[in-house]
Amino acid sequence: MDTKEKAKIVGAAIKRARKQRGLVMRQLAEHLGVHVAAIGNYESGKNLPSTENLIALSDFLRVDQGALSRGEVVSLTDEPLADAERVTDPAPPPSGPLDIEVLGTTAGGDDGDFRFNGERQGFVRRPPGLTGVVKAFALHTISDSMVPRYFPGELIYVGGREPVPGDHIVIELFPENEGEVGKSYIKYFVRRTASEIIVSQYNPPKELTFNRYAVKALWRVIPLAELLGY
Repeated sequence: MDTKEKAKIVGAAIKRARKQRGLVMRQLAEHLGVHVAAIGNYESGKNLPSTENLIALSDFLRVDQGALSRGEVVSLTDEPLADAERVTDPAPPPSGPLDIEVLGTTAGGDDGDFRFNGERQGFVRRPPGLTGVVKAFALHTISDSMVPRYFPGELIYVGGREPVPGDHIVIELFPENEGEVGKSYIKYFVRRTASEIIVSQYNPPKELTFNRYAVKALWRVIPLAELLGY
């Protein structure tokens, strides 16, 4: 069995064991001292846990470590296992401070999703997943080019780590004329080259290319699971 195949079966077993214990990924991440995304990569089979982390996970999930390394789940306790996955913590939803700035936007014209209008619309509550994140803001979508993923009027949170292919992103272009505001877009990040940023949209489906030197800023749209801290 090669490493890629083993990572998939071990990841599936970790996910199954976690669900049976009624745990969420955040709890596994806190136990290992890693980011929630690392647990997601384990469960999806993208990465194989180190021996040290596999042992730690086995202890935390109370399953046999040898069996887990073979992609099997063998419980070490007699307590009943959960029939369904818990997707939220039992505690009341955390309410962070109202300190995420909402930037104002206007329609961007025929070929632009929107433009930043330079105004601040107010503040929204900081989700638990953005605790400690300094560079983050929010905006309301205007265009329908990303339906059914993002609908007009939907509030999205933007910022955090640098965007990579596979992320949804906000692109702001330099203005074409002095005194104007550059066009901005919400798209899916496909790839980048030395001179181009290639993205795609859903409605209608098509691929677009931007000159990297025309791009003023590139931000990542933060997915819901990450906002909630999972």
